[in-house]
Amino acid sequence: MLTHGILNAQLAAAIAKLRHKDQFVVSDCGLPVPAGVEVIDLALVFGIPRFPDVLASIKDDLVLESGIMAEEACDDVPETWIKDLLGVPLTYVPHDGERGFKALVSQAKFVIRTGETTPYSNVLLRCGVPF
Repeated sequence: MLTHGILNAQLAAAIAKLRHKDQFVVSDCGLPVPAGVEVIDLALVFGIPRFPDVLASIKDDLVLESGIMAEEACDDVPETWIKDLLGVPLTYVPHDGERGFKALVSQAKFVIRTGETTPYSNVLLRCGVPF
């Protein structure tokens, strides 16, 4: 039995399969996910687990090179969480529309669904390489 790190078997396996340039999403509990994109549902009830708790839990197992957020999250709490916990450069797109954040979710390998209820607590993360 594991004694540290990510204990959720589905999440641990998905993270282990990520390679350079692969993308995945950490989302609030309301983000729509297109058919065909795997959802790793960690949500228990509204607010549990929190978005920043999930970011903090995964950050040590990954090399990340960038992130994309909705423009609506700019200068708000979700952006602060990502900057403080992950320190990745961020770009911004509209939340909706054919080139918006929701549309980009279809490019993700998987979505980690949290119980977060803070609006726009969603980030598309792109994996880097450790060498």
